[in-house]
Order: sequence, then C-alpha cells, then structure tokens
Amino acid sequence: MEQPEKSGTGAEIRRSNHPKRPHFLKISRNFWLFLIDTALLFLSGAVALFVRFGFDFAEMRKYASGVLLLILFTSLSNLLNGTYQIVWRYAQPVEFLKLLRGLFIGYASTVLFIHFTRIAVLPRSVGMLTFLGGYFLLFSARTTYQFLLSIRKASGKRIAIVGAGDAGVILLNEIKRTNYGHVLAFFDDDPSKLHKTIANVKVVGTIEQIDKFIDKLELDEILIAIPSASKELIARISDKVVEKGVTLKTFPPISQLLDREPTIEDLREISIQDIIGREPVTVDLRSISGYISGKTVLVTGAGGSIGSEIARQVSNFSPKGLILLGRGENSIYEIYNELKEKAQNLDLIPVIADVTDEKLMDQVFSNHKPDIVFHSAAHKHVFFMQTNLYEALRVNTLGTINLAKLACIHNVERFVFISTDKAVHPTSYMGLSKRIAELYLLTIPKTCTTRISIVRFGNVIGSRGSVLWKFKKQIEKGGPLTITDPRMKRYWMSIPEAVSLVIQSGAFSNSRELYVLDMGEQIPVEKVAKTLAKLMGKPDIPVVYTGAVPGEKFEEELFYEFEIPEPTDHPKISRVRYTEISLTSDQIETIVKQAMELFVIGKEKEAVELLKTILDAVVQSEQQK
Repeated sequence: MEQPEKSGTGAEIRRSNHPKRPHFLKISRNFWLFLIDTALLFLSGAVALFVRFGFDFAEMRKYASGVLLLILFTSLSNLLNGTYQIVWRYAQPVEFLKLLRGLFIGYASTVLFIHFTRIAVLPRSVGMLTFLGGYFLLFSARTTYQFLLSIRKASGKRIAIVGAGDAGVILLNEIKRTNYGHVLAFFDDDPSKLHKTIANVKVVGTIEQIDKFIDKLELDEILIAIPSASKELIARISDKVVEKGVTLKTFPPISQLLDREPTIEDLREISIQDIIGREPVTVDLRSISGYISGKTVLVTGAGGSIGSEIARQVSNFSPKGLILLGRGENSIYEIYNELKEKAQNLDLIPVIADVTDEKLMDQVFSNHKPDIVFHSAAHKHVFFMQTNLYEALRVNTLGTINLAKLACIHNVERFVFISTDKAVHPTSYMGLSKRIAELYLLTIPKTCTTRISIVRFGNVIGSRGSVLWKFKKQIEKGGPLTITDPRMKRYWMSIPEAVSLVIQSGAFSNSRELYVLDMGEQIPVEKVAKTLAKLMGKPDIPVVYTGAVPGEKFEEELFYEFEIPEPTDHPKISRVRYTEISLTSDQIETIVKQAMELFVIGKEKEAVELLKTILDAVVQSEQQK
C-alpha cells in the first residue's frame, strides 16, 4: 500500500514534476484498447470461419450472426471482468489469467444464450476457434506491447546475473519491471542449467568463465543473485572482474532477507565485508520472536556499530518498546530516526545517559521497565584504553556491574552482555576490563532470577573507528598502508551476522551462560588491507610496518584452555563450561573500585596487580578441581 506523501516542499516538488494524467486521456487509452481488442476478436472470428468453411462465403454468412453474438458477449464480458483496469505494461501471469477468464465467460455466455434462444447458429468448432484465437491475439498484443516498452525504456546497462535460481529469476523480473537495464546472460555452476534458457535469458557459462564473457558481451554490471553466497564465492567472482572495470553488486546477507524476497533496491556494490567477513547465517526465528515479541527491550550503546545493529534487528521481531540508550546525542539521533521511518508503530524511547550513572539508570529501569537488556556500551580501542585504565574500568566493568545489579533489582527477564576475544588471556587494559566484567556476571548469586548471557566474539568488519576505517582513508590518500606487523591475525565477521548470533544466544540462556561465536579462521590483517585496496582500485598500494602497539597480540583467542565448548542448537554458537571461582560478585566489585582508587593516586602498577588477583582466582579454582 502506498504511503501518503509527506507535507512540505519535497512533496510539492514531486507532485509538480509528475503531474497527474488527465482523466479523459485515461478513458481514451482504455477506449482505444477496447477497440483494438474488438478488432482482434473480429479477426479471430473471420479466421475461425475460414478454417471451417474455406472460401465458401455462402456458408460463412449463415453463421456470421453467431460469431457476431460471440464477439458482443466477449466484449461485454471483458468490460465487466475488469480487463481494462489492468496496467498491462506491468502485467504478471495472474493478469493474463484474468484476461482468459473474461474471454471464457464471454464464450460460455454466448453458447448458453444461443442454446436457449435459438436466435442464431454457432458451430462448436467455429465458437471454440474464435475463443482460442481471440485469446492468442489479445495475449500476443499485450506481450508485444510489454516487449516494445522494455526496449524503448531500458537503460543502457548491459547486465549479467550470477545465480540462475529463484533469486536470479526474481531479480531478472525486477530489472524488467523497473527498466534497470538489459540482462544478457546468467552464470551458474549447476550443470543441469548450463546452456539452457531461463525467462528468455541463456545460462552462458559457469562462474569460472565469467571473465571470458565480460568483453564478449560488453557487460557493464554483474549482479550476484545468491543471498546466501559465502565470502569464498564472492571472492572468486570478485577476482574474475576486478581488473575488467565492471561494477559488481550483490544482495545483503540472507539474515537481512528472512521475511521477504530481494528487490532491486537491495543491490549494493561488493564491500570488504562480503569478501572477508561474510558468513552465511540463519537463525531460529521462532525462538527469537518468542522471547522478544511484545517485550520492552533496552539496548545500551545503541548509537554504536554493534548496538545500532542490535536495535535494527530487534525491531524486526515486534517488541513492545525499544529503548535506545547511549552517551552520544548525534549517534542516538541517527538510529532513532532510521528506525522511526522503518517501524512507525514501534514505541522508540531515546535516552541520553551514561551506564555508570547509578541514579539515572535506576530511573530508566523504573520508568520504562525493560524486560530484556542488550548491553553493548563499552570503550573498545585497545591503544586508547592502554593509557586510560580508569576509564576502561569505569565504563566496561563498573558500567556492566551497575546494569547487572539493576537488572536483578527490577526483575529483568534476560541480560545479554557483549564481550570480546580480547578478554581471553588479556594483554591490554581493554581486554582486562571486559574479562572482569565477564567474571562478575558469572558469579552473580542464583537469587537473581535474570537469565544472563555473555557472548564473546572477535573483530567485526565495518565497526566505527575500526582499523578498516584507517585503511580506507590511507587508500583514498594514495597510501601507504600502515600495518603494525605482518604476523598480525584477527578473527573477522560482519556486523549483521555477529548480531544475529548474539540475539540467538539470548534465546538459549537459562541462568548464567557464556557463549562463544564461531568466527572461522583468523585472517592476516595485511590480507584484509590489501583486499580493501584491490576493491578500491589500488591493488599496488605500498605497505609500511610500524611495530606492534602496547597491549596488542599477534593472534587472538576465543577460549581459555580450561573452558570446554559444548554445542548448542545453533552450529555457530558454543556454550562454554567454565570454572566456578572462589570470589563473589561483591568481592570482584570491591577489588575493581580499590584498583581505580590506586590508579587515581598514581599507583597504576599496584592497581593492575590487584586486578590480576581476580584472574588468579580463576586459575586457583581450576587447579583445585
């Protein structure tokens, strides 16, 4: 259903640029179409009489009145059938079935009328030939009209589609409907489809043969119509076209198209995320909807990369309300307005607040009564936190402690905490602050009824201020790319896939659970940088090594050696069996506050040693098992 135009200058301009067609022209067009149809029916009747009687004009005249009655009844039937209310340039098979219905009703009505009135004679063969011939001529006229319009209005883009399955055919129809361009070929690795024609477009070859046809067909764009395409497949295709000057576009991941078919508007150019971080992910919609639908959800850090994506995906599951909480006014403004346009019936509550502000956060919980909390607010930059231990502990650790306490006090149903691979054997203050937050949540007494999930995963591609942002700016300036060390490797996953798994993890938790996402293999940072440079058309950009920064690991870890991963109902989510430690949640909070006080008076080393006693308690508990 079309949305009403918004008031204002923009709407007025759109109305002035596209004036409404005068009513008399619309009537005139339908009238001419009616006359053409009637003429074609006359032609069909004449051909039917000729087929039956040849050049015996005397016999033809005997039955001409019956044919005229058939044409009259069929024309009236088409009018009553709504045939002339259809916009035939966009007609689909269902509209052509409607045309057939009108002709059949006209034919059946004529037969019945002649049978009861005996006013004329219509041989069965002549009547049937007129009916079938009439449908053939009217159908052919309309499809010819569509074809001529597609030739006249299609853009000059010469397009090939990778994937001759359902998504490929949907995309082909979308291109025809929107006049986006002219599809010349399909590519598909399925042997049963090779060299066959689908919707009048030939499957000319496999994916490996794409580069051979780019020049031959003079292609401008190649569209990947495989929403579940893996990063390996997209990388293969990208390698085939990167030096050919052809635009390569794809659909979003399948996780973003769960409830609808892809459209032409979904197409976007290939990004680094597609080649390095894209992992096909499906989730259990029923279990997610079961715990989110009709509930009030609080997302902290809602203006950040992870938090905003959580908000986007949660909004798809019909929550009662969505609280967007963050410190940055501008970022909350952006996600609020984005979701307001997308989900106009959703109760969106923007809150500008710091998660460490106990009184204000208590007011948020009291006023809005969230049922579910997704806690993604955090300081994440390893280098910056390495010189700001106090702030890392204040936000990442005490902020989590504050929210967890309030969740217990206000009987929140579920609390989902976003952790990081840097919390495993932490060598940085950022990782340390996250690890202590994990341990605090795991030691909350069972008297708190809130189900707590900790979700640990590695780097996500495209997060704000990430290393990819730095690489992109360096490439735009012509280089060089600055990489700390060629041995640096990281786990990578796209933000939408990671968030889908985070939300799925929230459905699994029964008490205090630690989950780790399957991030695949670690990929060298240098490879990521060079892949991005290739995508941006600068594959030969120079690379400079600057040396590792304090707190940085060469490779990340997702598990401690004493953590035992166990399978869940989702293949990319592991539940971790962890060691119970001797410290209580209250003791952990006290140690953190004492360490912060030591840091403030200039005793940073002593503060770190005190914090390490929390980690040592885990090791001691493991040794005592």
